Amino acid sequence: MTGVEHGTRVATPESPLLHAVDDAEIADRAAEHGLVARLAFASALRANLEAFAISTAGDDVVAKASSLLREAHALLAHSPQAASHVRTSEGALTGLGRLSELGPFTGRLHAITPLFRLYLGGDRTEAFATYSARHEGAPGLVQGGFIAATFDELLGVSQAGIMRVTANLQISYRAPAPLFREVRYSCWLERI
Repeated sequence: MTGVEHGTRVATPESPLLHAVDDAEIADRAAEHGLVARLAFASALRANLEAFAISTAGDDVVAKASSLLREAHALLAHSPQAASHVRTSEGALTGLGRLSELGPFTGRLHAITPLFRLYLGGDRTEAFATYSARHEGAPGLVQGGFIAATFDELLGVSQAGIMRVTANLQISYRAPAPLFREVRYSCWLERI
């Protein structure tokens, strides 16, 4: 990481102090909003996807795991449903509110989110993501779509709760991103 951490704030050469949305803050908000089990479930989903991505288990083990997942699905599928519930819950976890813009590539309640640290400061957002086997494209590298989608979501976060959609996102990749190495994102608004 390029910068010096100060408790729950980080200073980088490119930005002023930004507020870190850290694990302790997420845990406190999860308890406050009744999301502890949901946060644990999302973590278990990510662990299962990671294990499946690298497992060489035989059909008997995979069949048993599949059966257990179908049981979990049956429990959730027959419970009350609400559109956008995960999006609203992400906003409660981070303090960003209903229009948090944290989605499948940046939110902690999603199964494909990488290991992720988020720093907020006005119209600037910084994030650090470490992608793993479940994000692999070419051998040993992050699939580029994850990079683009993460930028898209973080640009939404930088807009601080204003509902907008991306009209055009152009990315020029300088080099492939290796798995298991931290990728730094810096997003800010210049004009709207």
